[in-house]
Amino acid sequence: MGLDMYLISMPKIEGMDYEDVHSANVHLRELEEKQNELFLKVKSHIIHSEKFGMSSISLMEVVAYWRKANQIHHWFVENLRNGKDDPCFTELVTKQNLEDLLNLCLIVLSNKKNPQDLLPTRFGSFFGSCEYDDFYYMEIEETKSLLEYLLKNFNFETHYLMYQCSW
Repeated sequence: MGLDMYLISMPKIEGMDYEDVHSANVHLRELEEKQNELFLKVKSHIIHSEKFGMSSISLMEVVAYWRKANQIHHWFVENLRNGKDDPCFTELVTKQNLEDLLNLCLIVLSNKKNPQDLLPTRFGSFFGSCEYDDFYYMEIEETKSLLEYLLKNFNFETHYLMYQCSW
């Protein structure tokens, strides 16, 4: 148990909005069985995977993962949901969101004074430590590297990016 956080990529498909693509993903196996027009529209975007002898299909792909990085979760809650936290939610993330978070990470890492003013921790059951210690800064450093990579390589024109958490 604990705070698990993801950035998830989902393709933008012509003629479909975010909700349509998300709904198609939820019902992907049913669509595959029917082989209907909607399935044919999403078919080229399906990701096939196999783990532990089980096969799965999805339109979504995890591109980032954190565990108990509550200061990063706090930033997403405050900036994407106006402070409203729930045990499980998904929100769209923009390129500007990533740039803003990266800038805060860079400031915190270069200054290391009063990080609670820029990227405060967030208390919660199983959220991990709320100390501003080596682990805190390690999570900020890993987030910085991850965001730099995504900003260089993620295509916001062809894919949606979503933040998802569960705790």
